[in-house]
Amino acid sequence: MKALKSILAVALGLICTGALAQTTLKEAVAPGNKVYVQIVNDDDHPIPQDEIEDVTRELAAAGAWVCVSEASEADFTLRVEAKKKMVFNSPRTWLTPSVLDKEGNELWESKTYKADATMFNGFRSTSTCISTVIEKGFQKDLFKKAGR
Repeated sequence: MKALKSILAVALGLICTGALAQTTLKEAVAPGNKVYVQIVNDDDHPIPQDEIEDVTRELAAAGAWVCVSEASEADFTLRVEAKKKMVFNSPRTWLTPSVLDKEGNELWESKTYKADATMFNGFRSTSTCISTVIEKGFQKDLFKKAGR
């Protein structure tokens, strides 16, 4: 009986923690909040600076967030792990977004999205990858979990 009570107490604690994280995620990514976009560029295969600016601008606009230049001013941090390299003579971009609260705790992490440069997307792998992150990562996962 004592073991059953302990198991139930742990289960209830996990459920409450999950509900708290969900609420915190909802509050963090609310439209109009301030976001600091942190690009974690791969040392061996970085994406260029102008493409970093595109990632920052477009991801902030997709969430209807106000982009700030200092993490201390932001309501949350959108960390994006980025990588770009040549694969079979074609550029390929990988982006993995995640949401961090003010204390640096991870509230949400997306899967990694990739895109290749092809003639169908104007040989723009990064902008295609950004669109995929917005469509699949944000709209179908992040916003749904945040109740938006």
